[in-house]
Amino acid sequence: MKKGLFIIIGLLGCLFANAQRKETSLYIPLIDSPEVAQLKVVLVELAMQNPALKVHDAKLKVNKYETNKAKAGWLNMLQASGNLNEYTLKNNSNNATFFPRYNFSLTVPIGNLITIPNDVKIAKAEKKVIIAMKEEEQLKIKADVLNAYELYAANKKMMELEVPLLEDVYNHYKQTEEKFSSGDKDVSVETLNIAYRSYNEEMVRKVMLERDIRQAKIELERLIGVSFEEAVLQSQARTMSK
Repeated sequence: MKKGLFIIIGLLGCLFANAQRKETSLYIPLIDSPEVAQLKVVLVELAMQNPALKVHDAKLKVNKYETNKAKAGWLNMLQASGNLNEYTLKNNSNNATFFPRYNFSLTVPIGNLITIPNDVKIAKAEKKVIIAMKEEEQLKIKADVLNAYELYAANKKMMELEVPLLEDVYNHYKQTEEKFSSGDKDVSVETLNIAYRSYNEEMVRKVMLERDIRQAKIELERLIGVSFEEAVLQSQARTMSK
């Protein structure tokens, strides 16, 4: 009894392991070719020059000025003034007591001891926020440009697969049309219409794919700021220089 139970358990284990191997065999690792990987690097680098990121650079410059302005608040407490009259011009020391050439004063409003340090801290905190927003925008643009490329590449591949299908249905339609025109009794009007509809459907798919390719290319070029062909040339130049 025990021996039979062990045999059943062993058979179930083998079946489970075999099922796992079949499941994992369906997994195809998505690894880019060296050329595609290099092209993606170039696309991301070009996308990092997107005007949306330059806005953050301008904000960082403004923040730098605001930080300096906040730090300069301490200097507003110091005031300097000078007297220019006949006695100071003649350097008459007898009247220097009443008409001093220079006056210095230091005013320390109690509120400034709190507001100025806080203004500096606010400016520094805003800088961190701007940097974080820029980094987030960089990640978004990187994802957008890679998604746009994947969409473009997928549509191009589908077009390659569509062309022979279109040729097949076109040839079938023309052959059916010739048979119908020659009076072949096996080819009815309905058969001819079915062949034509099949050809027309494939033509529609081709037109839609062409549109999708153009739209994906437009979006990709919007993100990288140059033509896709220029990006490909840059990628090829780097590959050849290695």
